[in-house]
Amino acid sequence: MDVFEALYTTRAMRRVTEEPIPDEILKQMVDAAVRAPSGANNQGWKFIVVTESNIKNLLGDLYREAWDFYIKEYYENNPDMGASKVLDETKADQVVRISKSATWLSENFHKVPAQFVVLSRNDPSGSSIYPAIWNLMLAGRAHGIGTCLTTVLGMFNQEKTFDALNIPTDKGWRINAVVTAGYPLGKWGVAKRDPLEDVTFLNTWGNKPGWNLEEPLFNY
Repeated sequence: MDVFEALYTTRAMRRVTEEPIPDEILKQMVDAAVRAPSGANNQGWKFIVVTESNIKNLLGDLYREAWDFYIKEYYENNPDMGASKVLDETKADQVVRISKSATWLSENFHKVPAQFVVLSRNDPSGSSIYPAIWNLMLAGRAHGIGTCLTTVLGMFNQEKTFDALNIPTDKGWRINAVVTAGYPLGKWGVAKRDPLEDVTFLNTWGNKPGWNLEEPLFNY
């Protein structure tokens, strides 16, 4: 697969089938992850690949508990994740679609073929793990595997998740993300984004680059 195809079309795929992912693919996803840059080459990471139904069921319950708390605390139990408060109709519709997809994942988390629980330690910024996570997701894309980076489990239910997975609590580990993976029910495509002119400055703040790009530089 062309590298730009992977970069431009690897989007969040929450809805996936229950078809198992071959071990060879799971293995390569993690192998690609550990080839990512690591601050000071510390490699302070661990990856728990969950494929057993009983453990996935446990994580599914914990994920739903965390998701329900997130929606209650941050969106006042509004299932559309605040779309009703968004003035722009197009953006509101997009938020509604995302909220429905995210709700589907919370309801079917235990059915997803593989869950990658990604942990790190000794990283004050908390950022060194994300190149590895992105590598893992890109490797999945190369094999036609859809992935979705989620953070609510680590944010709102880390203690119970540690207990469910027998993760030591005295070694400084923290859950950075859980990446769900499976063969997607949706279609790959280039995500629509705001124009580069709206988000990019050249050399100094406020200096527009004048690139005038109206379409993505990669077509799929």
